Amino acid sequence: MSNPETQVTPSETTKPLKPHSPNWVFGLAVVVIGGLLLARNLGIELFFLDFHNWWAFFILAAAVNPLFNAYQSFKTEGFTYNTLISLVSGSTIVFIALIFLLDLPLGTWWPSFIIIGGLYMMTSGKR
Repeated sequence: MSNPETQVTPSETTKPLKPHSPNWVFGLAVVVIGGLLLARNLGIELFFLDFHNWWAFFILAAAVNPLFNAYQSFKTEGFTYNTLISLVSGSTIVFIALIFLLDLPLGTWWPSFIIIGGLYMMTSGKR
């Protein structure tokens, strides 16, 4: 027998599934990617995974959140430091991903990282 005072009803411990929340969407994307990679390992040929730098798309996916934050910040606050910081962060991630996706020579493009560092210094002011 359980004590009625310590009983927890299911409605108190469970939250309804929100299919449009960012966690749900990103979780589904990870599951799909994992399934595709597993299928490839099991011998199923997937033509779009023949691209030798396919893993750089994971880096590119990391740019979605900062770029979305820049967009949201611009929509609500206008062009502020928060917008600029998010935009520089997202753009930096896109740039790094493009270096790998397009097989750009890092020996040529490394000074860009000095420029990016300067941009971060310029945007690290008051928030």
